[in-house]
Amino acid sequence: MVVLATLGEEAFTPSLLEAPNSEALSSTSKKRPSPHSASGANYSIDTVRRLKGTLAKADRLFFLIGIDAFRDIATWHEPEALLGECAFIVASRPGYSLADVANALPEGLRPKASVTQPFSKQPARGELVLPGVTIHLLENVHHSVSATAIRESAARSRSLTKFVSPAVAEYIRKMELYKGG
Repeated sequence: MVVLATLGEEAFTPSLLEAPNSEALSSTSKKRPSPHSASGANYSIDTVRRLKGTLAKADRLFFLIGIDAFRDIATWHEPEALLGECAFIVASRPGYSLADVANALPEGLRPKASVTQPFSKQPARGELVLPGVTIHLLENVHHSVSATAIRESAARSRSLTKFVSPAVAEYIRKMELYKGG
């Protein structure tokens, strides 16, 4: 999908970092096995660790994510480790507060409610820096596209062309992605 989405964009070079190895992917399977997980799942923490292994010590790695997906970060595989491996850039949207961002963190990293409550009416902007965690909030995101909306539309067999290019929409439809989730 990344290749399809970036066709014609010379400034972008799709990475094969998460591509399945050719031996593990059977011609009848639509699921991508991961060489780093016995379950076949491909976890963000594994990708970040592989990518960090290719970088120089002075390089900085950022994880860009929308606030709708970040709200579920505490349920991800090894969320505390992931948040400690790199700085996060969270694309905020109107209606989300700084407290919403803090309260999405895994319990072990989450500030006490008495600390976050005063920020419940403050828009999600600026930075949230906690021991071992740095979150930069990217404000003024005015696009209505979100990965959550794309997955929900695909699951309901709705048109995706208002979210993604026709080539990506066709790929999602053809591969029946996001149908059972």
